[in-house]
Amino acid sequence: MRFGFPVLVFASISALILTFLISVVELSFAVKLSVFSAITTVYLILAGIIYRFQYPPALISFPEISADSPETVSENVFSPEVEEKLLALEEANTIFSSSLKPADMFRLISNRIIEIIPFSTSALYLLDKNKDKLKIAYAFGKSASTFTEVEIEPNAGIAGKAIQTHQIQTDRMLMLEKSILPPETLQYLKSAVACPLVRETDVYGVLVLYDEENRDFDAKTIKLLEAVGERIAPLFLSSITFENNLNSALIDSLTNLPNERALFMILENQVAESQRSREQRPLTVLSVDIKDFAGLNGKYGHSTGDRVLSFAAKNIKEQLRQMDFLCRVAGDEFLAVLPTSSDITTAMIIERIEKTFAANPFDIADREKIYIKLNFGFASFIRDGETAQDLLKIAGIKKREAKSAVKSSVLWFPKEYSN
Repeated sequence: MRFGFPVLVFASISALILTFLISVVELSFAVKLSVFSAITTVYLILAGIIYRFQYPPALISFPEISADSPETVSENVFSPEVEEKLLALEEANTIFSSSLKPADMFRLISNRIIEIIPFSTSALYLLDKNKDKLKIAYAFGKSASTFTEVEIEPNAGIAGKAIQTHQIQTDRMLMLEKSILPPETLQYLKSAVACPLVRETDVYGVLVLYDEENRDFDAKTIKLLEAVGERIAPLFLSSITFENNLNSALIDSLTNLPNERALFMILENQVAESQRSREQRPLTVLSVDIKDFAGLNGKYGHSTGDRVLSFAAKNIKEQLRQMDFLCRVAGDEFLAVLPTSSDITTAMIIERIEKTFAANPFDIADREKIYIKLNFGFASFIRDGETAQDLLKIAGIKKREAKSAVKSSVLWFPKEYSN
């Protein structure tokens, strides 16, 4: 075993220990984020140095293969240098598969593939959950920015053909791609090859390599790309699963809003921004809950209560600004972070929310509706506190004061009067 792998394992363990220690130390979110970024940068630089030392750039060489004996393509195709690079992809699966987000993983893999198969631009097409759309999730290389937000039918283009056949496809003159991609995207490109990424027996995505030359993808190149595809398919899949699990840890499953963990990440960052600018950058925390939510649960059951929470989450979020952040923290309580929001702006937001609920009753059942009312409390940076904890505490206190000032109620409309 080469010396680089033990060193990289030691560096990985050290990075994990440092990350844990920083996470438990009482520092601001901004400081922790800076330290985490520094650790990640140093680690990636070290990994790059070790990789470059162990696997110096080398030209790909293939043995001569007779045209009348294609079966020999599967034997002795790869040079020792290429075999080492393929082994590096396997090692990447062991080291990075459950620790890098898909975007970072895609950049890492693209950098390694280009040393094996030259290309100008790489694009990762992924099927959506319903498998009725194929979207470019990530792109790398020249003009990569023009590939973003491209969405096509699952049977279109070279990627769609690779999904249908479960085999590598080539497009030497980009005849397939010209029918689905805008001209500016293909301006400098002349050929493409697509590699399906397989999970068990299903294709979940396609890696497409575009090049500025009219390349002939012969049997040797196809065989090499097949070997690459076998190694990177589990890498991307593990990375996507890692990101989904990370998102699940920060999302409330009932309302699909961010949860309390996500709130503290956002709020700490916004407080740090306001502390730098003080009076020039106001910040408000808004606390909201549903009046007499316990009574509603008792009368109609928890399943209806869950529907009310989803209804409330949707309507509150729609009345916030694009920059605002809304989350569900516990029970029927919602918290919103309103950057740059003064008291006047906050009052306008509250008024919009109240008007929305007044105009949109909630359907309990056939011909039975209720008008939901909310309790509000908000705290402003500097006036009510200068830390995340202060703002959350004061917003909660003001909301409780509002609840005690007016008797909690939900307007109930019996079936015979609801029409």
